[in-house]
Amino acid sequence: MLAAYKGIYSAGRRAEHTPDGQRKPIIAPFATEPLLSRMLRGIVALRAGGRFTWGTPVFHPFDIRVKGQKATLHDCQDNRNTGQMDEKTSKRVLHGSENTHLVATLLLVEGAWKVSTLEHVRESCSAGS
Repeated sequence: MLAAYKGIYSAGRRAEHTPDGQRKPIIAPFATEPLLSRMLRGIVALRAGGRFTWGTPVFHPFDIRVKGQKATLHDCQDNRNTGQMDEKTSKRVLHGSENTHLVATLLLVEGAWKVSTLEHVRESCSAGS
C-alpha cells in the first residue's frame, strides 16, 4: 500500500515529461479514479503554463487504517526540497513547505492498492505524528 502511495509522486513526474496520450499508463499502476483523472488534468495545466515539478517529498506516513479493500493514511510530508520549475529558464519558481498534512484514500483494485483520493488537510502535523 505504501508503495502505491509513494509511487504516484515519481509516476507523476515521469508523466509530466511524456506526451499527452502516453501519460495515463504511467500513472494508472498507482492511482485510480478520481485521482487518476485529476492528476492527468493537473499535468496538462502545469505543462500549459510552461512548468514541471522537481524534487521528491520526504514521506512521514502515520495513522494508517485498512478496512477490507479500502485504506486511509495520513502523511506529514516534508516538501522543502520540491516545487515547480520554469521549463524555459530551469528556475525553481515554487518551493514546498515542511509538515504538509495529506490524507490519502487507497482502494484494492484487482489485487493492487491504488490511490483514489489525495487531499491537503489544514490541520497541522509533525513528522513524529
